[in-house]
Amino acid sequence: MANLYLSFLGTNDYLPCTYEHQNRKIENVRFVQEATIRLHCMDWSQNDRVIIFTTPQALNLNWKDDGQINRSSGERIQQFGLETCIKNIKGNFSWNRVDIPDGRNEKEIWNIFLKVFDIVEEEDKIIFDITHAFRSIPLLAIVILNYARIMKNISLSGIYYGALEALGGINEVKKMQPEKRIVPIIDLTAFDQLMEWSVAADRFIKSGDASWVSKIAEHTASTILSETKGNDRSQHTIRNLARNLDKFTKTLATCRGRDISPVVERLKQTLENCQNLTFNNPLNMPLKAIIGKIDSQINMFSNHQIRDGIKAARWCLEHNLVQQSYTILQETLITYFIYKIGEDTENYGNKNLLRTLAGQAIAIIMPYILNNTGKKLPFKEWKSDAQNNKELIEKFISFYKTQPRLVKTYNDLTGYRNDLNHAGHSADPRPAGTFIKKMPGFLDDVESTIT
Repeated sequence: MANLYLSFLGTNDYLPCTYEHQNRKIENVRFVQEATIRLHCMDWSQNDRVIIFTTPQALNLNWKDDGQINRSSGERIQQFGLETCIKNIKGNFSWNRVDIPDGRNEKEIWNIFLKVFDIVEEEDKIIFDITHAFRSIPLLAIVILNYARIMKNISLSGIYYGALEALGGINEVKKMQPEKRIVPIIDLTAFDQLMEWSVAADRFIKSGDASWVSKIAEHTASTILSETKGNDRSQHTIRNLARNLDKFTKTLATCRGRDISPVVERLKQTLENCQNLTFNNPLNMPLKAIIGKIDSQINMFSNHQIRDGIKAARWCLEHNLVQQSYTILQETLITYFIYKIGEDTENYGNKNLLRTLAGQAIAIIMPYILNNTGKKLPFKEWKSDAQNNKELIEKFISFYKTQPRLVKTYNDLTGYRNDLNHAGHSADPRPAGTFIKKMPGFLDDVESTIT
């Protein structure tokens, strides 16, 4: 992991200015790159790199010394180019220049894209100065950064822009004394983070994966808490939201049925706490809309173990967690059966005997339900646990006789769940699309009976 500074050199005859960022000033420099390097790269090591991209014209006019021409006299202006300015910084970082085309057509723009992407190495931490970037380069820079974030796992330390235009028109600025040209350097990093937030929100809404939302929220909260020495109380709330949201999605992804209701309640409380936040910090602003989306999905849960289990199964199906949906729904039905015969649904002793018996009792009663013959599986064909707990089996069977449709739904779920759990390694595996097609019907059957 190394630091990487990237910038494009322009062709204008830049004026000496004082550049200012977060109450720090770099005085009397022509090139904003010199200012941002001095502001952000002075503690770097030899493993860290400064890369300047130049077109042929920028190379001659501003990289080399004395490249600009006085329009009145036609003589060269005696002044340092950016190469000499970087040498004079005497930083510990390594630095280099890379040739790029002008970007006048699509082919040249793709060429620039590849040149910049090839410079980026795995897990680089990137600073991008886009002040002198021309035409489509600022947009291209954002695209490159996001592509590299996925392909090379880079992170962004900052995007900076020296806003000379904040001082007025160029002719007005030329008339100013150099010491009066105090140019603000604008930090545009938050806009890149907005794109990250957008991708993260889309991932959560469509796939139920909150890991990226949680990661960004946690990182943002930690950054702001560090800057404020822990005094921004809202960031503690946001950090709790990140952690509880991550726990919620992991709970469903790993089918932690007993934990669904308590985990949801903690998440709901954190979401309620977030409603009172003002989101004044721009790094947090994108989270406000995302919280609304999360809230709308979590409100379906009611802190009722059985109903929440059914809602969780539906949530999983809607987010393409198909196997989890089948597992959670069937295990929720077992919990419901135990509850209806008056036993403790939290009794997991003796190797989950109650849950085992609930399933065995269904196997015993299924001939009666399927054939309506009044017959059930003969006692001698019962499994040993069922034979040893005949009284409990009879309690289950008595209830099952009142809910034949629900029992049949459970039995059908068993076949689909087993097919999923065994990865289709069976004599008659179902086509993949069947699982998604059948599950809404199972959910409707269960909901119409239980809720």
